[in-house]
Amino acid sequence: ERSAVQRLLAARRRLVEDAGVADVKSEDGFEAATAYLASVHSAARAFGLRPACRAYRSTFTTNYRALFPDGDRHYRVDVLEASVDQHFDIWVNGQKFELDSDAVVHAQSLQGAWADLKEVLDRWTCVEPGCHARDELCEALNVFDVSWAAFEEKYIRALITIEEEARQLVVSAAGWERRIPSEYHRAGEWSCMSEAECHFIDCIAHLNSIANQKGKGRDDLRADILEAARAVLSEQSSDMQISRGKEAARTLAGDVLGSYIAIRSYMRKVSNCLEHVDPHLCNNTGLVAKLADYEESWEVAARYVREPKMLHAVCDVFAEVREAEQLAPELSTMIDDCDVELFMVLPRLVVLFFLADPLAKRTELVRSLLPHRFGPSGAAALMKVDPELKALYSRYKETARLHGATSCRGAGAQPARAAIVRQAVLGETGCKLADLSEEAQRATKELLLSVEMWSLELQRHCPEDWNQCSAVLVHCLSQTEKRRSSKEAGKFQV
Repeated sequence: ERSAVQRLLAARRRLVEDAGVADVKSEDGFEAATAYLASVHSAARAFGLRPACRAYRSTFTTNYRALFPDGDRHYRVDVLEASVDQHFDIWVNGQKFELDSDAVVHAQSLQGAWADLKEVLDRWTCVEPGCHARDELCEALNVFDVSWAAFEEKYIRALITIEEEARQLVVSAAGWERRIPSEYHRAGEWSCMSEAECHFIDCIAHLNSIANQKGKGRDDLRADILEAARAVLSEQSSDMQISRGKEAARTLAGDVLGSYIAIRSYMRKVSNCLEHVDPHLCNNTGLVAKLADYEESWEVAARYVREPKMLHAVCDVFAEVREAEQLAPELSTMIDDCDVELFMVLPRLVVLFFLADPLAKRTELVRSLLPHRFGPSGAAALMKVDPELKALYSRYKETARLHGATSCRGAGAQPARAAIVRQAVLGETGCKLADLSEEAQRATKELLLSVEMWSLELQRHCPEDWNQCSAVLVHCLSQTEKRRSSKEAGKFQV
C-alpha cells in the first residue's frame, strides 16, 4: 500500500493544471494525467477496493467494448477531458450535438470527486499518515470511481447515440440501395427510374456534400444525369442518338454508370460493417474515394451528357480530332503520350473546326466557352456573332480559297483543310508549305497567328470550363477507362 500511495503522490505532483483544472490538451499534460489515472487505479487495487459496477458496458457497441472490455476501471484521459470541458458541444459532419443535462450533472460531480481526491492527497503529504488518513483516502478513491463510472456511462452512451445519428446518411443510402429493383428489363433495356433509385441518388448527393473533401462536395447531382447516361448507352432517345463521334458519348455515359455501380457496390458492402464507419464521414478513405470519382464523372455528365446540344457538340469535335489525326498522324502520338504540346494544339483545333463549319453542332461547344462572342442561341444566332469572330471567319475562307487555287499534292481530298490542320498541329518548323504560293503561305501564317490569339481566349475566358472541356476531350480520345475494376478487386476499404 505504501509504495502504491507514494507512486500516486508522485503522479499527483506531476499533474499539469491551469487554475486548478487538469490540463489534458497539451502533450505534457496528457501524459501526466495518464500516469495519474494509472496510479489511482493501482492504489485502489493495493487497498483492495472493488471497482464500481460497470455492467452497462455490455450494451456498448463493438468499438467501445474494445476500449472497455470488462468491468475493471479502465480510466481514460479522453473521458476525463470530456468532464473538464464545460461547453459539452460535439461537432460531427458540420452538425452540433450537445450532451444532455443529466450527463452535464455527472460531469460536474466527477470534477468534484477529482478535486476532493487531490485535496486528500495534498493533506497526506503534509502530515504523518495514520488509520484515519488511510480511511479518508480509500473513501476518496471510492467516491472518485463511482463518479467516474456514472459519467462514463452517460458520456459513452451519448457518443454512441451521436455516432449512430452521424452514420444515418450512410445507413439511409444503404437502405435505399437494397430497395432498388433490377436495372434491366428482360428485353435488355433499362427500366424507368424507380422511386428507390431517386431517393438513393438524393442520399448520395447529400452524403457527397458532407463527406467528399477531396472534391467540391456538390449536392446538386441528381437522377436526370443517370437517366441521360442510360439514354446514351441504350440509344432509346432520339436526342441521344449520335451520328458522329459516338465513342465519346459512350465513354462519358459509361463513366457515369461505372461510378454509380461502384457507389452502389460500396453501400452493399458497408451495410455489413456499419460499426467500422467513422462517424466523421470525411475520415472514411474508401467512401471519400468513391464519392470523388462519382462527383467527377457526374459533374462532367451534367454539362456534356445531360444537355443534348453539348453532347452532340463534344462528339462532333471528337470526330473532327479523329479526322485530324489522319491528316497529321503526329497528333495521335501526342494523344497517346498525353504530351504537354497537345494542350497547346487542342484549343487551336477547336477554333479551326468551328471556322471550317460554323453551322455544325460543334459551334455549341465554342459558344459555351466564349458566350460573350455570340448572341442568343437560335436560328439567327450567327447573324449576331461578334464582329471580330466574323473577321476571323472571313480570313479563314480567304486562306482556304488561296489553298484551293494552289497545287497541294499528297494532302488528300481536302488540300486546304489538310495543310491548315497540319500547320496548326506541327507549327512552321514541322510542316512545310513550299508547295503553296507566297500569298497562300503568308495568309496561312496570318490565319494561324489569329487562331492562336483566339485559342488563348478560349482557354482564359473561363479557365475552369476550358480545363474541364480539354480533360473530357483527352479522356475520350485516349480511350482510357477509369480503373475501377482493379480498385474493386482489392481489399474493401470503409
